[in-house]
Amino acid sequence: MKYRSCVFVFIILISNVLFAFQDNASIKFQDSIRVEVVKLSDSLRAQKFYNASFYALQRLNDLELTRVYADSALHYAKVSGFKDSEAKSHFQFGLLERIEGNYEKALDHLDRNIAYFKNDSTLIAYSLFQVGVIHRRLGDYENSLKTYTTILNIFQNKKDSLAIASTLNSIGNIYGEMEKPDEAIANFSGALTIFETKKALRDIGNAHKNIGKMYILKKDTLAGISHLDKALAVAKTSNEDYQIALVLSTLGNVYLNSELDLAYNYLNEAKQLFEAKNYQRELIPIQRDLGKYYQKKSDYNGAIKAFQTSLELAQEFKESPYLKDAYLGLSETYSLTGNYKKAYNFHEKYTIIKDSLFNSENVKTINLLQKQFEAKKKDSEISKQKLQLETQKNELQKKNMQFNYALSLAFILLLISIATWLVYKQRQKRKDQELLVIKNKAQIHSLESLIEGEEKERLRIAKELHDGVNGDLSAIKHKLNTLLELNNKTIKEAVVMIDKSCEQVRAISHNLVPPALENFDLESAISDYCIHMNNIHKPQIRFHYLGDDLNISKLMEVNIFRITQELVTNSIKHAKSSEINVQLSFRNNTLQLAVDDDGIGFDTTDMNSNGIGISNIKSRVAFLNGEIDFVSSESGTSINVLIDLSKYNHD
Repeated sequence: MKYRSCVFVFIILISNVLFAFQDNASIKFQDSIRVEVVKLSDSLRAQKFYNASFYALQRLNDLELTRVYADSALHYAKVSGFKDSEAKSHFQFGLLERIEGNYEKALDHLDRNIAYFKNDSTLIAYSLFQVGVIHRRLGDYENSLKTYTTILNIFQNKKDSLAIASTLNSIGNIYGEMEKPDEAIANFSGALTIFETKKALRDIGNAHKNIGKMYILKKDTLAGISHLDKALAVAKTSNEDYQIALVLSTLGNVYLNSELDLAYNYLNEAKQLFEAKNYQRELIPIQRDLGKYYQKKSDYNGAIKAFQTSLELAQEFKESPYLKDAYLGLSETYSLTGNYKKAYNFHEKYTIIKDSLFNSENVKTINLLQKQFEAKKKDSEISKQKLQLETQKNELQKKNMQFNYALSLAFILLLISIATWLVYKQRQKRKDQELLVIKNKAQIHSLESLIEGEEKERLRIAKELHDGVNGDLSAIKHKLNTLLELNNKTIKEAVVMIDKSCEQVRAISHNLVPPALENFDLESAISDYCIHMNNIHKPQIRFHYLGDDLNISKLMEVNIFRITQELVTNSIKHAKSSEINVQLSFRNNTLQLAVDDDGIGFDTTDMNSNGIGISNIKSRVAFLNGEIDFVSSESGTSINVLIDLSKYNHD
């Protein structure tokens, strides 16, 4: 009895210690979920647990808690018969199994999700995204690229810019693993531009990390480290251990070629962060790079141990590209120790998996290891059989003949592999060209869709202001007028205020969608706009049109009008000018827009100073394939936009 009491007390003490060390955020979150689900129906519980599982994964980085909530979501979805939640739970399980390296289970869950949501392209795209990741990690780059191309088309039709950026980022990862750094950088940079526009801090850091790795692959170490330092700064700002560890791991890999001790410190710090979160898959490349570190330090036992750990983790998580690296590391290390048999065996495995990933051979290296192994074996046999010289001679002749046959066969295989490689490169070149054309068209279509969506939203808001708010104000005014017989001063004041509100609503509506632009042409719209702004603002605004008759598409008219509107507004707000001149001219198929003021000017080296919305203007000019020039001093500012209509091909 006394023993049981001691055990009980010990368990309580251990529990208290463990509880004290648990993450407070995780505990508070679990407590809040317990309280919230008590009063909910089964279907609402399913939805609540599904959302909680995502929070546990994305915010708390707690895989165990994520699985617990996913199990609860699936249970209550089945109990309530809520098929939508059941299908969404399969997506969550697919994501979990993918993270843990159980790819067959992951694909099964994702297939169930896709089958249920077959008519919802957005939800299908999210599941296909995970499918693409799995194909990439299995080394099936062709199917992975096909999957992401499908996803990109879906998100472009939906005009979901963040999803487009994530897809471009994934395509960049595939090209990176295929050792095509230029194509990878192009996709990562496209993703980074969108992430910066959306101020997605975590994604910005990830994009810088990916671009840095590609510059390292191109041997441009300075550019690579510059992007990696930016990625590390972003990760530390957002205080995300996982992202910090990823960047540290990459920096460790970079410094293996220059500063070994610094490389080890980075790798060891990343290893500790991943181990603390139990992210075993992320330890694969770290153990590989630690193997390289020990190899360079001539600590071959340490190198073999690290490479072996990387190999075992890569086998557990079915990471084919990392298997290739581990086999090569072990082959090189055993070769350095003189164990050519093991070196040859591991290089054979390396070659097999390298062929499955890239469809190429390294016959010369294999032959070299094989010759070293055969030579050592031959020497051993000679030393053991000195009394059997005749037999040894016969065996040597036989082995020489076999070696010659092997050498001839290897030469034939080399010729075949070279021919196969040339065919593959030619085919891959055509595929790359096709993908580049598709990507360029997709980016143009995406930008055009974003601008078109903005104009539609302006039109919708203007109509709601004009038809909704303005109509209500007019009705209120009518009712108040009926009370004017009471000669009430307060009512008269209210009527005056309503009139002013109506004028403001009409002004906002006209500013969003100018009637002159809708009903007439660009010249009339800009002239009408300048007259209107001249009436309500202090600076004297003048407009002049020169040249031939202008006949351009409505989309181009809208963009040029918005550029004019932004430039004039910036001058009014920030320049403190007394006079603004707007000139539009069209000659020889070239359109020129000039906006000058006599204000205080601004620093052209910092285009974001004084709150000037230059980035919006630049994006519209770039969409029109135009050029923009800024000249500013204390005596005023001159901005010129030049558009060659022959270069504009977005109609």
